[in-house]
Amino acid sequence: MSEHAGAGAGHHLGRAAQHQPRGGTEPPPAERPWAVRLDDVRKVHGSGRSAVTALDGVTAQLPYGTFTAVMGPSGSGKSTFLHCASGLDRPDHGTIEIGGRDLGPLGERELTVLRRERIGFVFQGFNLLPALTAEQNITLPVRLAGRHTRLDRPWLERLLDYTGLTERRRHRPTELSGGQQQRVAIARALITRPEVVFADEPTGALDTTSARKVLELLRNLVDDVGQTVLMVTHDPVAASYADAVLILADGKVTGTLDGASAGTIAEHMARLGA
Repeated sequence: MSEHAGAGAGHHLGRAAQHQPRGGTEPPPAERPWAVRLDDVRKVHGSGRSAVTALDGVTAQLPYGTFTAVMGPSGSGKSTFLHCASGLDRPDHGTIEIGGRDLGPLGERELTVLRRERIGFVFQGFNLLPALTAEQNITLPVRLAGRHTRLDRPWLERLLDYTGLTERRRHRPTELSGGQQQRVAIARALITRPEVVFADEPTGALDTTSARKVLELLRNLVDDVGQTVLMVTHDPVAASYADAVLILADGKVTGTLDGASAGTIAEHMARLGA
């Protein structure tokens, strides 16, 4: 467990609120130890002499209820790893599973439904719609799902309370600080009770204080709710909030740091030339 576990603990969602997988025939999480699994994944961008191997035989497993950070030098394949692992991009070779479901055979429509219902995304730029209030942005994935998905009001209220946004629910993004906007984005990622939350540099646009609050929130989601989180970051301090740090270099997994401090992570990255 990270040295930051329990830091900044506030209101709790409780483990009873943990996501229960939707539909399908997959066995329950207890019988599926991995929330995300990549096996010999390869991805090449371009072709011919300009081809760049972004992922070169990557194999990795993310256990349920853990916080994993992915780090590496520029061009190491971090973003491609996140895009392939989350179903935003397809690998050229290998297998990717989310909650025991192989993404390979899925068509684009099936992938879209899976991303909407079983995956949460948090991006550096927040990606909030400026015309919508905080609450409307949070509930947008449910509304996009159409009439077959009903908004769970008690869950929404818990998320607003947990992220400290209850008093800001009717504010639009321009009326919120950067940290508050990112908390809206995190609540939006959680509204469908996803199997996994993928966070791409979630603190990159924030000041130090706001970044710490966002990282504490992600850490507490793992500890309080059993949420599975994968975060791509270049920041050793951010990575130190994770249970494990997956190191990429030249498209390959070169190591894993378990429960490492920011200093240890920084030293390791310096040796890689990051």
